[in-house]
Amino acid sequence: MKEGSYLTPRLENASVADAMRHGVLSCPADATLRDAARTMSLHHVHTIVVTHLADGSPAGILSDSMLLGALLDFPRGDRPLADVADADISTISSNEPLTVAAELMRERGIDHVLVRDAESGRPSGMLSTLDVAGILAWGEA
Repeated sequence: MKEGSYLTPRLENASVADAMRHGVLSCPADATLRDAARTMSLHHVHTIVVTHLADGSPAGILSDSMLLGALLDFPRGDRPLADVADADISTISSNEPLTVAAELMRERGIDHVLVRDAESGRPSGMLSTLDVAGILAWGEA
C-alpha cells in the first residue's frame, strides 16, 4: 500500500481544489452596503457573493474595493447590493488546474473566482490570488 503525501502540491501540479477556500459567504441582493461590510469584516474576507432573492443563486460579486467605492458615494451604507455588485461572475471548476485559474484571473484583471464543485456544478468556495500565492510559496509535492 502506498503512503500518501501531506505536502502541498507545487503550482504546476495543483488543482483549484488544492488552493481554494471552501464555503461561500454571501448576502442577498436586497442587503445593504453596511450589511456586506459587516459580513466581510466579521469573516475577514475581501469578496462575497450577492445572491438572488428568489432562489439564492449567485447574482453578482462584491469585492472590498467595490464596497469602498460605493461607501464613499453613499456614506450611510444603505444602498442595496443589487445596485453595486458586479453581475459578471467569473467561475471555475474545482478540478481545473490551478494555472488555468491563475490565467483566468490575469486575463480578466480580477482577484477572486467563484469555484463550482466539479460534480454538482454548485458554488463550493472561492479562490483568490493570495490562495494561488500560498501554493507557489509552500508547494513541494
